[in-house]
Amino acid sequence: MICVYQGIGLTDAYLVRDWLERNEIRAWVRGENLLGALGQVPIRDAYPSVYVAKADEDRATEAIRVYQGPTLVHPEWKCPGCGEQNGPAFGSCWMCGADRTVG
Repeated sequence: MICVYQGIGLTDAYLVRDWLERNEIRAWVRGENLLGALGQVPIRDAYPSVYVAKADEDRATEAIRVYQGPTLVHPEWKCPGCGEQNGPAFGSCWMCGADRTVG
């Protein structure tokens, strides 16, 4: 068995485990009872982890990468009015005030 993911909580670890199993990779959550030991064991050791068989490590790592998705969901966009590049947080152009178009 090899650890392929360390969760930030039980829900996180079980969501990843369920995702792996939906992708036909048998997985187990370990350390779920250690959260109560925070402060007595190192923080890193207290969070639940997801384990798979060594033979499934590469497939599991790829499946987790897909599960986590891109880090930038909304990329920069070009203003339809003036052509200025705007960051993903802007709903309207910072230069001319034109609204962001969908699509």
